[in-house]
Amino acid sequence: MTTGSGEMLLDEVLPEFDATIIEHVVIDAPLEVVFETAREMDFMQVHSPMVDALMFVRGLPERIRGRLGNRPPPSPPPAMRLADLFDGSADPEVLEGWLALGEVPGRELAFGAIGKVWQPDIEWKRVTADAFRDFADPDYAKMAVGFSVRAYGKNRTLLSYEARTACTDAAARRKFLRYWWLVRRFVHFVMRAAVITVKDLAEHEGTGPER
Repeated sequence: MTTGSGEMLLDEVLPEFDATIIEHVVIDAPLEVVFETAREMDFMQVHSPMVDALMFVRGLPERIRGRLGNRPPPSPPPAMRLADLFDGSADPEVLEGWLALGEVPGRELAFGAIGKVWQPDIEWKRVTADAFRDFADPDYAKMAVGFSVRAYGKNRTLLSYEARTACTDAAARRKFLRYWWLVRRFVHFVMRAAVITVKDLAEHEGTGPER
């Protein structure tokens, strides 16, 4: 998928939405380095004290059920690389219902999923990228996420990370907005940690200015 001047991939795949979060960060590295770093980032590398604590709390029910059932806790996936979605090498068991929605090389990429995210065990709906925008089955939420980069002065880059969600009907919207009220702070922390991780990795390449 390509876009015209001034348009964004997210505007093509999910132009109307019920909720969004946007994070920005200025990175002391060239645009092409930042884009490739975001594309190649392993989401298992995203850490901060708050994110680690939230991830621990989020995983408690599964660990408790495992202990009560005398089962070992589930192992974390070895890697969750965004590039795997776009290169066709993603493990469907790791990235579940997520799919690549489009890429403008060196500038922007978008990915998404459709599911009943408010359920304890999310029910994912597998669709093709071409079917994503027009999908309208009732009682689902459509999520579109994008990274984009823009030059920001000399040898610096503005990285933007946006997540949008649109519901397919009023009943889904009510359920999603209740769920969103509970988790939006957690999503904010995770997204902020992700852009900071990209910043740290890109600047570690040694292309930024002396500090």
